[in-house]
Amino acid sequence: MTPAIFPQTLSDSQAPPHPRRLGWIGTTALAMGGSNQSLFILAALFVGQGEILGQGSAAVPLLLVGLLLSWAAAPGWIELVLMYPHRVGGISATCLEAFRPYSPVLANLTGVCYWWGWVPTCGLTAILSASAIHQWYLPAVPITILAIGIVVVFMLLNLAGIKWVTRLAVPVASASALLAFVSGLAPIAAGAVDWRMATTFELTTPFPGWFGQLTSLMAGLYLIGFAAPAFEAAACHVGETVDPAKAVPRAMLASGLLAGVFFVALPVVWLGSLGSEPLGKSLALVLGPTFAPLFGNAGKAAAVLFMVLSMFSGTLQPLAGAARTLSQLSEDGLLPRVLARRSRTDVPWVATLLTAAMAIAFLLIGDPIWLIAAANFTYLISIALPSVAVWLLRRDEPQMHRPYRAPRGTITLGLAAAVIWAFSALLGFEQFGLSTVLIGLAFAYSGSALYALRKYDDRKRAGLPGWASTLQVKLTGAMLLVLMLDGAGYLLAVSNLPPQLSALMTGLADIFVAV
Repeated sequence: MTPAIFPQTLSDSQAPPHPRRLGWIGTTALAMGGSNQSLFILAALFVGQGEILGQGSAAVPLLLVGLLLSWAAAPGWIELVLMYPHRVGGISATCLEAFRPYSPVLANLTGVCYWWGWVPTCGLTAILSASAIHQWYLPAVPITILAIGIVVVFMLLNLAGIKWVTRLAVPVASASALLAFVSGLAPIAAGAVDWRMATTFELTTPFPGWFGQLTSLMAGLYLIGFAAPAFEAAACHVGETVDPAKAVPRAMLASGLLAGVFFVALPVVWLGSLGSEPLGKSLALVLGPTFAPLFGNAGKAAAVLFMVLSMFSGTLQPLAGAARTLSQLSEDGLLPRVLARRSRTDVPWVATLLTAAMAIAFLLIGDPIWLIAAANFTYLISIALPSVAVWLLRRDEPQMHRPYRAPRGTITLGLAAAVIWAFSALLGFEQFGLSTVLIGLAFAYSGSALYALRKYDDRKRAGLPGWASTLQVKLTGAMLLVLMLDGAGYLLAVSNLPPQLSALMTGLADIFVAV
């Protein structure tokens, strides 16, 4: 395949370039909302929610596994985004050229799934920070009102421009990182960590036997997939970064190392100093003793401040990063044109407003764990396919310029990580319920509907009929029919099984997810 086969995309040829204002420190600060995501899934991993079980203290080694998989894929991600240094939106917005010879819908799927994966984070982190503020500072103001206010304020900040977002993100992320190091090092220095307890892990299973253990492990790894790879957010602003060939690898390295602190070091120290039971509760309420060796009676206040600042980063990032993913897809001809509209401050204002609106809608229903699990299904798609994309470009376009070339073997490691994430979805997704599976599938397929609208508009502008009976349309219809038949068969099978055969029901659900 020659470069002539790949005409320039809209973003490279027609859309105005992005002003380059960010350095690697600002990019790392913006990505802190991904590096610290273990903080809001830790309780769900330890104790679950409602009928959905957690994994107990075995969540700690699972966090390490998830982070190792993410680190394995990171070199390939850096290579991919730097091949297109004028784009924004991260790893999932740079797959078009890799997938164009096969199906542009794959690029649409990757980007839209990425956006769906980040939207619940915006609302959930706003709820968590609002809860702490409500309990300690503003008890008269309802949590929901505070959470909506946080999202709206950060949305307005994003609409003002990325430089204003960075001016807030840098001090917030710096203070959060400093408090994280205090929470990890202070108990060690005070001798308050029971290392035997910190390295003893027990797994909670939904039913007895090896299959129950495997299902629980995969469910935990599946949920961790929502958070562990999220340091990739450092790649969302390549087109806005000064000297991206140097700044982006530095930002990815710094973000990955910070993720190591939040996903491995802190959970181990907290498990050894607090025990397993407190980690299933609100961290803002239980982390006080980890700050007490340094702050004394002010340890509780330090814990609250730590959680509030960390959650602020999580609310900022989707509005700044995921919104640009939608904008980039629109500029590439994969989503309706309206999403590409930028303000005078170079902000994709329509995409930003849409992201904030969906985040508020999700927080109004409480961002429950089943919604997080449904969104995680789309997020795993969005981080797995870029590893495939960089491998395809290595195979199909070996002569393309690569400002950064991933070390030997890391492309294969990225593919292996993608396979493991897919396996965790196959065996872990069903534990969150059939409704969660269906909602996750609906999120994933929503991008196809928007892509169809864009193609309809393009054909109308070209003077052609809006709809064309193409092979792609026919195959999509057949695929949806198979999905409906598979769902009907699953429901018939499950409805005729006695409830005590939970292992068999789980196996049938795994088959449904695979199909």
